Amino acid sequence: MDQFMTIISIIVAIALVGIAIFYNTGARKRPMQNADRHKEQLKLEWDTLKVRPTSLVDEEHYKRLEDALDRSYLEKINNAFRQENYDWSQNKINTQFRGLFRFFLLASIFRSKELFDKDVHRLWEVMRQFEEEYKDFCRRFFDGEITEDASERGERHAEERERFEIKYLMLFQLGERTPQIWGEFFQYGDGKDFVEFISTHDLDCVKQEYMAENITPDAERTFENLYHHISWGMEAAADELRAHKKDTEGEGEDMDEDINILYFLYIRGEATDEELKELSRFTGKGSGYYATNESFGKLQKK
Repeated sequence: MDQFMTIISIIVAIALVGIAIFYNTGARKRPMQNADRHKEQLKLEWDTLKVRPTSLVDEEHYKRLEDALDRSYLEKINNAFRQENYDWSQNKINTQFRGLFRFFLLASIFRSKELFDKDVHRLWEVMRQFEEEYKDFCRRFFDGEITEDASERGERHAEERERFEIKYLMLFQLGERTPQIWGEFFQYGDGKDFVEFISTHDLDCVKQEYMAENITPDAERTFENLYHHISWGMEAAADELRAHKKDTEGEGEDMDEDINILYFLYIRGEATDEELKELSRFTGKGSGYYATNESFGKLQKK
């Protein structure tokens, strides 16, 4: 009898250990991983992949990025990334895709190329695992290859994070979920020195200071649009700024809008309380979302 009870106790103990492993590893929650299922979900959420640039991004520049992003390649990346992040919704993953696509646009325009989010960086690493497809994408969009220089890892200067935020909010529409990816804006500075440098120097000087080398003509036009817009935004009357038509896309939680006019009013000290509140919605200002200043690799064009 004692031997029988011992055997029963061992069986129960093994079962309990198995249950604990099952719960602790997340296996209970893990949905079925299937490439066809992932492909279908990506198709259903296709609109949330859109980069949603502001009108400053040259149409040919943006179109060239779209053309370079082969759909079958995106499906491969999505499937591989979802194997690692099985508990993420497709919508959440697509916000990371959007962040990565926007990073590529910035990398094609500016000499300084830093990526300030580890999840977006991981998605980029997965993208590079498909070597031939990645090289083809780089050739079609960058006319070269953007790779990571691991020796540049580590904390970046605060000014680089600061400039990244200003370039980002000028060239892309922001949504309420933006701070969840990049963290709270303006923790490292408000960008005033950056925009004042641009608005008080001629175009050639600003190009020499910030523009990428070997830039494509359409990316250079985007740079020039940014230069002229910042110069205007720092000089125009407040009423003229407020009359400026802003772009919006999406709806509900996925709604994004162009907030650079709010930024100009804020940096000039002319924003109303309501405008400051609106700016905070999209930049996370005062939200407490941690904004990292860790660069996940400075990038170089080969």
